Amino acid sequence: MVKNAILVYLWLFCSELIFATAVLFGGGFMIPPQTARALSLGNAVTAGVNDPSAVYHNPAALGEVEGNNILISGTYIALLNNVENSGRSAINKHDDNFLASLFANYHIPDTDLTVGIGSYAPFGLATTYERDFTRFAAQRTELKTLYVTPTISWHPLRYLSVGGGVSFVHSSGLLSRSLCLNLAQQMCTQAGTGEGRLRLTDTANAFAYNVGVLIEPVENWKFGFHYRGRTDLRFDSADVKFGGVLAGTPKIKAQVRPLPLPAVINAGVHWKINDFWGAEFVYEHARWSAFKSLKATFLSGPLPGFNLPENWKNTTTLRLGSYYALNQNIELRGGISVEESPIPNRTLNPAIPDADKLTLNAGFGYKWERFSFDLGYQAVFFKTRRVSNNELEGTPATAIPFNGAPGRDKYETFSNFVSLSLGYKF
Repeated sequence: MVKNAILVYLWLFCSELIFATAVLFGGGFMIPPQTARALSLGNAVTAGVNDPSAVYHNPAALGEVEGNNILISGTYIALLNNVENSGRSAINKHDDNFLASLFANYHIPDTDLTVGIGSYAPFGLATTYERDFTRFAAQRTELKTLYVTPTISWHPLRYLSVGGGVSFVHSSGLLSRSLCLNLAQQMCTQAGTGEGRLRLTDTANAFAYNVGVLIEPVENWKFGFHYRGRTDLRFDSADVKFGGVLAGTPKIKAQVRPLPLPAVINAGVHWKINDFWGAEFVYEHARWSAFKSLKATFLSGPLPGFNLPENWKNTTTLRLGSYYALNQNIELRGGISVEESPIPNRTLNPAIPDADKLTLNAGFGYKWERFSFDLGYQAVFFKTRRVSNNELEGTPATAIPFNGAPGRDKYETFSNFVSLSLGYKF
């Protein structure tokens, strides 16, 4: 009884930590790796996942996880990005981020069924800039998500497993930026002169689902398929607060067009080369084209709202990971991935300064009796982007375009991930 109470308390605590710290961005604002092992393998674990994080990576694989387990993971992310224009540079101040996840599985005795549960954050972002030349495009932008996903897997045949789960999704969003409201636009070149400020916040709840299949036609080969359905976050009662020359305006409400969390398809093939060595290749497709615009309608106040075109595109990611067991206790891992950015040049701005990227991954795992320890590292190399799209001039609602950011914009980004996982087998 005491042990169960401790586990429930640990689950609630970690779930709160996950939501409080899931504030980074990956491709678009997707966060693929949720454990140290997955991180070190370049997230190439759709067919070969062997721990309770199968709840997230492929629920069909839960039936092949050895024993009943709990797995806790924490990840530190150092995100370095800056925007340049006409000799000026703006740096994202939100450069340190933390992410947590919690997974567990249980094999139902005398059946072919396995149940699992997970708390994790597969989507999120956070950028913060000073009131510099980027202020009309972005000042502070945040999206936090928390998925709580009960899952079940059925393993009726040696070569076939199927599984699925339903997620409760809790989210919060924040958007703030400056508005140039002075007819003499040159007066907006000095921060605070002829400017208003806009800050929009809200929370939303939604549901999502995911399904998976695992096929093992021969002993050394596995084929995995995983589909995560699209979810729409409905921030339809957002709080809007004004500042600057609009200070004193009463707080109002806004309805925001649903923000899509895209459908994601993963297909992987895992090859057990020998008793010590294995590898996996994964193809991933994300349906980001659902994100057409970020639109808000103000229910009252001095402005009618805003409509910011996004027009994101679908993306493809290729992942390759491999591991080698030195002995029964130690496993070495490595991986690489190539990821497309969904953001076209014409709508790229500092709020989400994404780009095509290459990741290099490495790590190791250690097992001792019922305990496991995993450490993973990922270096993410973003392609430098140079665009001319007027996004830095920002034009929400009836605000006047700010003409203080001429020429081409340069976006440079690099990030490091360090992940640690601790597991226990019951």
